[in-house]
Order: sequence, then C-alpha cells, then structure tokens
Amino acid sequence: MEYYCYKDAFDAVVQDNDGVLPDLYEVFNFIIYCRPSNLEGPLTVAEIVAYALIEASEAKVSSPAGALQVPYVAAVVGELPYLDKLLDQAVASLN
Repeated sequence: MEYYCYKDAFDAVVQDNDGVLPDLYEVFNFIIYCRPSNLEGPLTVAEIVAYALIEASEAKVSSPAGALQVPYVAAVVGELPYLDKLLDQAVASLN
C-alpha cells in the first residue's frame, strides 16, 4: 500500500489490527512518499510509530518568519496534530 505520510501508515496499521498496534517487530512493506531516500526495504511497526511521532511533533513547531519551513505533513483541515492520539494508542498497545 502507498501513503503520503507516516501518520497515514500508522492509522492503517492500527485499523487493520482492530484498533491496537501489532507486535512492534512486525514488518510492513509500505511505500511512503515522504520516506528518506536512503532508507530501503520494509518497515517495522516500531519504525512506523517513531516516524509518525516525529511528523506529529514537527507539525506542532511554528517557525519564525524567514526560518526553514517544517516538512509537509498531511492533516485534515481543522484537526489538531496527532501526537497525543499517537501516544495514547502506543500506550494502549498490548506490547
């Protein structure tokens, strides 16, 4: 499957596993378009969670005028960043 950001991949993993995270060592062969080009091969659940948390935390950072822009993170307009939701789901996981 193909995703534009790690948050979307994280949501797909949780949805496919009845609302909980699978074993953190389970592997998914997702195509994620924002993935750094130096990373190859399938991702573990732990990597998907880590990158999704990084995306969510970067989305909360506001840069001053003239500073480098934060990388694009897809989000529904009007919704708050997903860091709290991701952390709640990670804590509630059976792992």
